Amino acid sequence: MKNIVSIGEVLMDIYSEDNNIKAEVGGASFNVACSIGAINTNNSYFMGSLGNDQYVESISKFIKKFNIKNDFIQESDKATTIAKVTLDENKERFFQFIRNSDADYDLAKEDKEKLTKIDFIHFGSATGFLPGNLKKSYSELLEIALQNNIKFSFDPNFRDKLWVTDEEILNFKNHCKKYMENADLIKLSEDELLLLTDIEIQEEAIKSIMLKNPKSLICITRGCNDTIFAWKNELYYVPTILAENLVDTTGAGDAFISNLINDYVSLEINNESSVDQITKIIKRSNMFANKTVQHLGALTFLEHLN
Repeated sequence: MKNIVSIGEVLMDIYSEDNNIKAEVGGASFNVACSIGAINTNNSYFMGSLGNDQYVESISKFIKKFNIKNDFIQESDKATTIAKVTLDENKERFFQFIRNSDADYDLAKEDKEKLTKIDFIHFGSATGFLPGNLKKSYSELLEIALQNNIKFSFDPNFRDKLWVTDEEILNFKNHCKKYMENADLIKLSEDELLLLTDIEIQEEAIKSIMLKNPKSLICITRGCNDTIFAWKNELYYVPTILAENLVDTTGAGDAFISNLINDYVSLEINNESSVDQITKIIKRSNMFANKTVQHLGALTFLEHLN
């Protein structure tokens, strides 16, 4: 079993739909850690900071339930970060963040000996480029990955409620560059593809990423249509599995990248891997993502895995 680390935020998603309010454990990076832990073919580590309020008990239960190793989990004296999620008629989500504990994670406090056990890193935090210790730690972990040839994935998880002005969005794009140019695995939505390349024709946009990072497996998730992936300078299209009962799309992207990372690591994907092999793991990842959208909350579907 390999050791996969997901750095970033754990938070509470507070849902408001039809005047009903419900709290669910979430956070992009924590979602990935939980899913990889639930699959349970590799060791899953979460690298982040927990809050000091009533929500920490619920979060701790998820850590135990889904086999997450706690070697890199820290505690903050701040409240848990909150994401208020509003669902529209198509079950698409809109966020409002109240940021607290996730910003406190400090890589400098970790025992360097523990860092040597990492085999793969997922940079998928929605708040990783915002001010705070997490931002510094995010950058430091990238340097560790590059210096030690540790493979890693990158999912920018852009949130328009966090990056509003033109200057803020430019800063976000600048933060992404080094990750985009060095990641072994890149996952983007259609909106993120346009945002990070400024190229409207998607195929041309993907090729521009390939030009700067030819080694990477690049995946563009296109909702209910398909997933485009780029591999060895070619583009391929994998149909999406339509959900029988669409409830909530909040965790779809996180579920997709979780399974993709797990398969990528387990099968030791490298530049000799075939297109057929990549196609198969993307199909499996689409099927995994299909399961989450049939339940409210990004992690509820893990309770129903066979």
